[in-house]
Amino acid sequence: MKMIFDSKALWKERFSAYTTEVMRYLRYMFNDHLLFVLVIGLGAGIFYYAGWVKTLEPTFPAIPLMVILLTASIAISPVATLLKKPDIVYLIVQEKAMDAYFSKAKIASFFMQLYVFVIVLGVCMPMYVEVTGLPYSRFFTLFIILALLKAWNIYFGWESMKLEDADTTWMFIRVILNAILIYIALIASPVLSIPITVLVLFASYYWMTKNVAKVTLRWEYLVDKEEARMNRFYRLVNLFTDVPHLRGTVRRRSYLDFLYRPIPYAKRKTFAYLFSRTFVRTNEYMGLYVRLTVIAVILLVFVQGFYLNIIFSLLFLYLTGFQFIPMLKHYDAQIMLRLYPIDDGYRHRSFIHFLRILLLAQALLFSIIGIAQNGTIGGMIILAINLAFVVIFTFLYAPVRMKKMYE
Repeated sequence: MKMIFDSKALWKERFSAYTTEVMRYLRYMFNDHLLFVLVIGLGAGIFYYAGWVKTLEPTFPAIPLMVILLTASIAISPVATLLKKPDIVYLIVQEKAMDAYFSKAKIASFFMQLYVFVIVLGVCMPMYVEVTGLPYSRFFTLFIILALLKAWNIYFGWESMKLEDADTTWMFIRVILNAILIYIALIASPVLSIPITVLVLFASYYWMTKNVAKVTLRWEYLVDKEEARMNRFYRLVNLFTDVPHLRGTVRRRSYLDFLYRPIPYAKRKTFAYLFSRTFVRTNEYMGLYVRLTVIAVILLVFVQGFYLNIIFSLLFLYLTGFQFIPMLKHYDAQIMLRLYPIDDGYRHRSFIHFLRILLLAQALLFSIIGIAQNGTIGGMIILAINLAFVVIFTFLYAPVRMKKMYE
């Protein structure tokens, strides 16, 4: 008896497994500690943003800024295909039957990414209303246009993956077209902007459908894109808990060798050297530290206020320290590490010392900005608070967290 391949059942099975995995990891990520910090940071951000909006003049470039932010939130539209390596062999012969599978993948991707541009639009609306004088009811018109653009981006991005230069030429075309249509939606009335958007999208839809009518899927490319998408999620989760199937990327970075050359050649410093090399060479940790530091510096530079400076300094010191603690278990799966005749006490002390150096570097940088903004006395108070936090975090909080990780 011939078995009938059901791509809808395959999608249902894989999407159920995917959502179960994501929800399990999200429970680790959004724990009580992180939620507490996010609530404080969100409250401070809303307070500052509300006050900043009231100071805006009609000449402020709110519309160009919104075009950039909304275009980024709309144009970045990966399709969650949930494909795996073996599919290149076993499903390629069922390409026609996979149409229903990929249709559901595009619909699911739309709804999974819907919140991104809704949040960006919601944050930008007070600024938009203050500068243009238009009512908040424009939110609904803009939402309709952005939802149409999001659906079109997912379709156009999917179809362009059948063609060459999907990540360059076709992405550039999408970005330019999105920016133009979003700009029209922001400056024109709904009576004009909605018909223009619909007309352009239908014309491009017809053109793309005609161009890919006789083109087959690039299965290897689709699998690589899906693995890259999941790997980005795993790298984010790995900052909070272990992800066994994470594929990390390592770079030599010989120009940063000077950072760990001062470490003495001694048994008690073995793990100090190992953690330092891991930090310098591994993109996950180096990239995380640089991103958090850069974001903190940008906020501290543009946020004026003594108390806000303290809040954001402590917030990013905590985020950095909290997200680096899982690095202690980075090598737990390495069998060769167990051959080291070194007591775990050296390992834990080396990690605490390494973490303290990272936080002290940030604390000093944040304090320099505080001195520039609040004067010597204000800056020294900020420095004292930052240093006190580093002491409390590395001597009290981090050891407790590390102990719980191995219970």
